[in-house]
Parts: sequence; structure tokens; C-alpha cells
Amino acid sequence: MKKVVLFSLIAILLLLAGGFLYLRGQLQDDSVPLTDGFTGEKVMFIFPHPDDEITCAGTLKLLNKQGIETSLITFTHGEAGNSNGTVNETDPIKKKIALADIREKELRAVGELLGVAHQEILNYPDGGIKDIPADSLKKIIRQKIALYQPTVLITYDDVIGLYGHPDHRLMAQYTKEVFLADKGTNGFSPTRLYQVTLPAPMIATAKKISASFKKNFSKNNTLPTPAMAVRISTAGEFKKQAMLLHASQRPTFNDMQPYFDKVPAWLYYRIFDKEYYAEVK
Repeated sequence: MKKVVLFSLIAILLLLAGGFLYLRGQLQDDSVPLTDGFTGEKVMFIFPHPDDEITCAGTLKLLNKQGIETSLITFTHGEAGNSNGTVNETDPIKKKIALADIREKELRAVGELLGVAHQEILNYPDGGIKDIPADSLKKIIRQKIALYQPTVLITYDDVIGLYGHPDHRLMAQYTKEVFLADKGTNGFSPTRLYQVTLPAPMIATAKKISASFKKNFSKNNTLPTPAMAVRISTAGEFKKQAMLLHASQRPTFNDMQPYFDKVPAWLYYRIFDKEYYAEVK
């Protein structure tokens, strides 16, 4: 009887292990070179919205653990987004004001959790980056770079904007234009620019299960090919807690990272164990 139970347990464990490996294999690309981070560098993250930093929350926490100085520049308060019932939405103007306040508090709490050294939240209009003169936004990017002197920049990709958000794409485009125009000039500290991206298997899965990807992802282009990946399994619990702190955006995370709040972090982030980046040269 004991042998039967033992063999049954072994069979169950093997099935679970096989299922785990299969699922992970449907999402990850292990041919992408791994990096342990950016040792000895200062790293600046540039995004349009509160919660965009979740795309690289594991990387942010790992940099913090390594003693790397990070700065997070967020250009809007995300006031045009959904509130998940955190504010009264009957009055559109009051809703935006209230949601902006909530999302700033959420983002600052996440910054503290992830160990961000310098955090700024600017007052550009959510969903309205396209209406701001490009030179004006690029001037601000240059000012923040001059202030914090990062050697590495991280933002979205300028082709898709992860899943197709125009604010994502435009902020990435302006950051890239600043980097390519100023790289190597006197006083410009960044030497590398990375863009958040996904491997092909994960893109294919997202286009099947994520409403945002189904609705907005380009039919003619795709995300840049990853040049490196950061293994974030040891920072998974922090990434989960960061998403939970963005309570107003829970539906977005449920769409983008389904069951993140249902599966234990130690297991979830052994499946979703990498954050991927393309390099701009």
C-alpha cells in the first residue's frame, strides 16, 4: 500500500513538473542572454503612466538590492484610466482629479517598495502626449537626464508601445531621439538605452488571451527582438506586491498578467521569471 501511495505521489509530481515546464516553454525564450543587472551604473526609467514601471518592477528591485541608484520619471498621473471603483466616476472632471491623486499615491508607494532613489511624477495629460510639442517633451527628458546623470535609460519600445498605447510609443520615441542625438556629446551621461519588450512566444500568447493586446496590438509590426533578459524570480514577491499597491489598476493587471494574485509568487515567477529588453544602438 505504501509503495502504491509513493508511486502515485511521484507520478503526480512528474505530471506537475511536466506541466510547469510546458507552460514556461510556451512563454519564455531561453536563447536570450541573461544579465544580472547593471552593476556600477545609474539607471533611469522613463514612462508615461503610473503602473508602467510594473513592466520592469523585478529589475528595479534587483537593482535596489545591488545598491544601484535608480530614478523613475513618470510623465502623467494616469487620470484618464479606469479607477476600478476607487473614485466616483459620475463627474468626469472630479473623477480625473481624484484618480490622479490616488494614482500618485499608489506610484509613490510602489517606488518606496522597489527602492527607487529618485521619483518624479509630472503633470502632462494622460492620453494627450500626442498633443504636446515633441521638442517640449524632449527638453524635459534632457533636463531629467542632466539632473540625475544616469548611464542607462529604460523605457518602452517606439514601434508598438508594448501593446499599442500611443503614449507608450511616443514617450519611447522621444527618449530614443534624445539618446541618439546626444549620445557621446559632452555632458550627456547615458551610454545605453534599453526598451521593454517581450519574446515571440509571450507575444503570441498575449494576442490570444489579453483584451488589450487583441484590441490594440499592431497587425503589421511587432515588438523589438530581445537583446537581453533579467531573471526576476527572486524579486517576484515584490513585483506582485507592487501590482497589488496599484489597486485602481487591478483589471489591467488581471488582463496582462492573469492569476498573478491567485498563484503563489514563488511559483508564478518561476513561470514568468524574466523581464526582456531590446537595446537601441
